[in-house]
Amino acid sequence: MKILKFTPKRRVLAALLGGEVDEVPATCIGACGGNVTVEIQEATGIYWPEAFQDPEKMAKLAIASQEITGLGNVNIGHEFSILPEALGCGIKFYERNDLKPAAIKPAYDSPEQLKMPDDFLKTDRIPVIMEAIGLVRKQVGDFLPVTSFIFGPYSLASELAGPTKFMGWGIKKPENAKKFIDFATEAIIQYAKAQYRAGSDIVSLGEPLGTPDIIGLATFRKYIKPALKRIADSLEGIRILHLCGDVEPFIPEIVDIGFDAISIKPSVDIARIKPIVGKVKILGNVDSKGVLTHGTVDEVRAVAKKALEAGITMLEPCCGLEALMPLNNIKVLAEEAKNFKLKV
Repeated sequence: MKILKFTPKRRVLAALLGGEVDEVPATCIGACGGNVTVEIQEATGIYWPEAFQDPEKMAKLAIASQEITGLGNVNIGHEFSILPEALGCGIKFYERNDLKPAAIKPAYDSPEQLKMPDDFLKTDRIPVIMEAIGLVRKQVGDFLPVTSFIFGPYSLASELAGPTKFMGWGIKKPENAKKFIDFATEAIIQYAKAQYRAGSDIVSLGEPLGTPDIIGLATFRKYIKPALKRIADSLEGIRILHLCGDVEPFIPEIVDIGFDAISIKPSVDIARIKPIVGKVKILGNVDSKGVLTHGTVDEVRAVAKKALEAGITMLEPCCGLEALMPLNNIKVLAEEAKNFKLKV
């Protein structure tokens, strides 16, 4: 029997919580990338870097991205520099519309210097994110899910200390690394809770350094997993986890952390991990930097169909929208998800 037509929000929440859906959602929630391209900026006349600093422009651009692409969510704050900036890192804003702000100077030299800013949630651009979430929530109501982003604890700690120093501590001074991770974790929890209060339905955590391409399983177990579990246990809303790279060797460790869904890349075999993940939902895994940016519409269509047939919970660009990703390729994701026949 055909299921009644869902709103995009109901469809996404049902998919993530294990309910029935009328079609597979096509979204851009998990991942470490963004939700805006150069073409979307040109279509709206709202550009980076201004949209990273103005809540109204940020909200309008996010809503326009959803309307133009047809993807089933509105995403706010999908960039890495918000928390590093608020915690004292030097940040560079690029005067071009294909690059996001980036941390360029560490905040602290040692654990003794770690100090949470007074009125942390009112620091730098955190209020911009909160206001933008609220503006989006007010405009879309309960028709669309509002989603937002938090930086992972291991990656944030690395930015706060400086990557070279932080990685060295992991070997020679693990107690220093752990203190920075604990500090980062507390900031992330406060920031994520504030996003829910502002109106976000779903918070996605991106941990770009938490990948087998960079670290081993022992490091993941020692530093990253406990911090992620603390975050998951502290948040009451829906939580999505994205780890970059081929995380298949980490899947048994990931599934009991407590996130509702994991966002994966094309290198992870959907069919192979499905028996392992249990109730944890799977998002992805269309290659953002590969076929979605450099492929043809037909090539994107084929990859999307493969993910759908393998049983993906929600079809997504694995690393979000790249700035130079062709709009026609993105639209294919929504088309293929809508046309895919669910197995009854």
